[in-house]
Amino acid sequence: MRRIILMGASSGGTEALTEVLKGLRPGLAAAIFVVRHVPGDSVNFLPQLLARDCPLPVCLAANGETFRAGTVYVAPADHHLLVDTDQMFLSRGPRENRARPAIDPLFRSAALAFGPRAVGVVLSGSLDDGTAGLVAVKRSGGIAVVQEPADALNPDMPQSALHYVEADHCLPAAEIGPLLVRLVATEISTAVPEAIEHLQAGWRREVAIQRHETGTVAGAAELGELFPASCPECGGPLWEMKDGVPRYRCHTGHALTARHLVEGLGQAAEEALWAALRVLEERSRMLRRIGQQDAERGRDASQRAFAERAAETDRYVATLRELLKAVPPVGGDSSLALGGGRHVPGVPVIEERQTDDTDGSDPHATDPPLGPELSGS
Repeated sequence: MRRIILMGASSGGTEALTEVLKGLRPGLAAAIFVVRHVPGDSVNFLPQLLARDCPLPVCLAANGETFRAGTVYVAPADHHLLVDTDQMFLSRGPRENRARPAIDPLFRSAALAFGPRAVGVVLSGSLDDGTAGLVAVKRSGGIAVVQEPADALNPDMPQSALHYVEADHCLPAAEIGPLLVRLVATEISTAVPEAIEHLQAGWRREVAIQRHETGTVAGAAELGELFPASCPECGGPLWEMKDGVPRYRCHTGHALTARHLVEGLGQAAEEALWAALRVLEERSRMLRRIGQQDAERGRDASQRAFAERAAETDRYVATLRELLKAVPPVGGDSSLALGGGRHVPGVPVIEERQTDDTDGSDPHATDPPLGPELSGS
């Protein structure tokens, strides 16, 4: 097996993956691994969809199995996909970037196991999962490939990758498949990457976290410096990691980029406001109930006092309702969109854009669920 190819996608990713895979050739001397964000409670029909136009066999990845060249392996729902030198592993470890499966764990594990033989491909998707993983691939001597943002249905992930990584290739999805065929046929660089032992040590700890081999306060402290914010997944303390992309991890293992942390804290804030609204409405009802009971006993002064307190609580409720109307939707902060900072010569600078995630049920606004109606079954 000459190379290992890793692909990551989110919203708009099914179309991009289809275009890439149909450009491959039978007998490709590389194993291909695919992570596309899917809701954790869904049945993943992505292999059936991709197999329609892909000249290679496509299947769901299986825990502990040996992988083979010329096969496409897709991460199942609610499991991270990790690779070692000849095996793949599935994990229900902590979510990364509010997703499981997430792209970064796959890329990171492949960078450690395969170094310059790894090719990372970042395709259409919201926010920036895959960027930190592509940094690991690139720093390990591998090849970084990014879908041209103008070609992506959601350019966020390609924009982020180009912002932080000096990509080797930036192409439309339809041109990436033939590129991968050429890359597999070319000689692999034997150039030794710059000293990255300290980065590899951190990546190994993170892979160990996903494989449930560790996950402690001491382990998180070894990854970075304590940061004054709470994990939006579990409420635990966060440590800031500095390996090329602003990232944070808590001691239970949840990991988030800075953009995902902002989104997660925003969602946590909205949930807290709704909880406060519920409690205040319950308080108002109880105050009125106590006042009514006092009135039945002839305690009119007490009834009026409780009624005033209930009215005051109602004013707080009205204020909270107005505040909730102004809360921006998850993924709706245009200030989080990346612009400029691109490293690929000849590619125009990207202006900031307004993301348009859907109803918030999935933080990545993935493609429609891949159910039977899409798979033709």
